[in-house]
Amino acid sequence: MEGTVQLPKCQKLSKEKNGSEGEDIISKLPDGVLHHILSFLSTKDAIRTSILSSRWQYLWTSISDIDLNDTLMWFGKKRENYPMCRTFFLDFVERVLLLHDASDIKRLRLTFDVHVNASRVNSWISAAIRHKVQELVLQLPLRELFVLPCCLFTCKSLAVLELRMDCDLRIPTNICFSSLKSLMLRPVTFLDDNSAQQLFSSCPVLELLALEDCEWKNIKSITISIPTLKDLTFYTGLNDEDLHDCEIKIYAANLISLNWCSNETVDFHLYDLSSLVDASIKLWNLRASQQEVARRAVKLLNSIHNTKSLKISGDIFEVLSFAENLLNCVPTFNNLTHLEVDSEISPYTTRVLMDILQKSPELEFLDIGEGLKFGDVFNEVDWMLVSVPCCFKSHLKTFSLSNFDGNASDIHLLKFMLKNAIVLESMTIYCSHNFSADVKKQEDVSSQLKMLPRGSESCVIEIQLLLDETAVVHTIVLIV
Repeated sequence: MEGTVQLPKCQKLSKEKNGSEGEDIISKLPDGVLHHILSFLSTKDAIRTSILSSRWQYLWTSISDIDLNDTLMWFGKKRENYPMCRTFFLDFVERVLLLHDASDIKRLRLTFDVHVNASRVNSWISAAIRHKVQELVLQLPLRELFVLPCCLFTCKSLAVLELRMDCDLRIPTNICFSSLKSLMLRPVTFLDDNSAQQLFSSCPVLELLALEDCEWKNIKSITISIPTLKDLTFYTGLNDEDLHDCEIKIYAANLISLNWCSNETVDFHLYDLSSLVDASIKLWNLRASQQEVARRAVKLLNSIHNTKSLKISGDIFEVLSFAENLLNCVPTFNNLTHLEVDSEISPYTTRVLMDILQKSPELEFLDIGEGLKFGDVFNEVDWMLVSVPCCFKSHLKTFSLSNFDGNASDIHLLKFMLKNAIVLESMTIYCSHNFSADVKKQEDVSSQLKMLPRGSESCVIEIQLLLDETAVVHTIVLIV
């Protein structure tokens, strides 16, 4: 049309841009997109978005992942105002849970050092269950005796439950964790055989079970029979006598990983662990009957003979040294390729180590994590009389020794390894602080190692020295 001025395209775009200057484009996004954005923020930051605009004021009430800890209590506040800060923080937690909208809570994690009363915890758990919580993690110190609410034990949505709090486990008559796959308890109190049995028999799809430092009152027998169980951790302290002569039976045909720590007063039975891949066992010796202790330790080894990776620690080597004719008692570990020994190796337990190596024909990796404690008792003849394990001749490729002092027993162990492990590829020596500070001794040991006869021409020796208390290391490599 005549008289009309046609603006260039770039000017049109510029004009449109200026017209939308200051517009809040993000706030116009659909709720689902904004909720997704909030999911990448911490709980604290997600709640702080409520001050951005009226559009954001209540968006945080639909977050599905709630993670609160009491570091928030001190945000912008002075430590001397503890009573006021504690009250403010606990009220804040209350509002976060009670103001949550009707959507589900996928994960609730509450980790506090501040003391909480039982009624608050009950209301928080109940609120989470009303919102069909899938993962519930509570680490709370309590001021009073606390009993978990009954509604927790019939929660159909719960897949992960972790309780790190001092509470009595009073199991209601009606209990079923139909979706629970992971259960971690520490240090809850089991009151009797029935409470333990009810719990373990009501988790039909459980895959991970961890029982750490729990209190076991009036418990004489525990049976855990869960076909779906893949990962089991059982830990009791050195002086824990709650389970004295308690019989524990584990049936777990699909168990892959086992982490077991107890004193020798526990009478444990592990059945059908044919799927076991990784095992870590620690036994404490409280100076009970030597033969009975040895019998239980041998029984434990026989239960885990299918494992591919094994870590042995605590007093178990000392306990096994009490066994008569140990070589005939220890099972053959036909699948074992990785062995870590964190038990002290002394003149009295060398035979135990060598017997286990004799029964590990496929072993490829050996780590002695506590070093040797021979003192003045060392006798070179003992090593000369030891029969060479068959794995040394065909499979053992990696060996490491910690707390190396460069004394006679250390040198003769390395001599035995280098001479007889004919396919050895790597030997790593982690030195003690004393040895790391003695330059002359380092030079002497290095010279001795270079002169030792070797069965493997390709073995590389690494000597790792501690340079300071922060464990900074310096590595010396000897290519043999």
